[in-house]
Amino acid sequence: MGAETVLITQPKSAIREDVKQAVEFARNAGCMFRVLVPFDVEENQRILREAVAQGARRIIAGGGDGTINATINSLMALKTEGIDVEMGVLPLGTANDFARGMGIPLTDLGKCLQTACSAPAEFIDIGKINDRYFANVASLGFGAEVTATTPPGMKKALGGAAYSLSGFVKARNLEPYPCRVSAPGEEPQEGRMLFMAVGNNRYAGGGYDVAPMANLSDGKLDLAAFTVDPGFTLSALKSELTNPADPANKSIRYAQLSAFTITSEKELHCNLDGEPMISTNFDFSVVPDALRVAGIAA
Repeated sequence: MGAETVLITQPKSAIREDVKQAVEFARNAGCMFRVLVPFDVEENQRILREAVAQGARRIIAGGGDGTINATINSLMALKTEGIDVEMGVLPLGTANDFARGMGIPLTDLGKCLQTACSAPAEFIDIGKINDRYFANVASLGFGAEVTATTPPGMKKALGGAAYSLSGFVKARNLEPYPCRVSAPGEEPQEGRMLFMAVGNNRYAGGGYDVAPMANLSDGKLDLAAFTVDPGFTLSALKSELTNPADPANKSIRYAQLSAFTITSEKELHCNLDGEPMISTNFDFSVVPDALRVAGIAA
């Protein structure tokens, strides 16, 4: 027997006491839903499709940003088949950047789950990078490189600094990426890039506001590029970080675009909600009003 709302979460999350309490809270508040616990990522996709075939019309992704990304890609695949399914979010990861950008209460899992079950669903845009979909942020350059290549021991020793510019500069012999950004109807922009963030949403790296003007339903992706062109200094960059969208900035370039391509002279690392990608060419576009998501704060 199917259910219109299904929470899908991972085994390690399902046994957490706070998750059990959240499920009890939401059910006591009148929410009706099934809980499914797939064994791995491959089974997650199969279980999601089976739940939809059995009548589920809202899938709640219980996990971190990687789980949400995987769920979004599954739901977008269903959409290409003419099947529209809503999504809710139960933030159970470490960073929870997509949920943070939605404005849902991260510290109260019971209310988060109640909201995911019962709140109206609103359309959001979905970003696309090559053949992958994303709803949050794609990070390119040093942040993605440190995630993909830094040994776990070093990341543990550096803590949060491993994902900051200053920590990476101190820890590694950083080489910038010569890149070009090409957008329809605009002159190509070139520069020696340290880091790029392409945001459909605002936050990455556990709360860093990398795309402060991003909006989930404006039909644009926000591109923030940190460059080391002539005149670059770390102190100037630190100052510009207080207002990345300031058009007077020299080291940070900010743009809102519906489609563009980033090309690099050498292989460029990309982190898409925890999933590594590497290429010399990344095609970005936005799919407006692609997916309905519950619980987005006004």
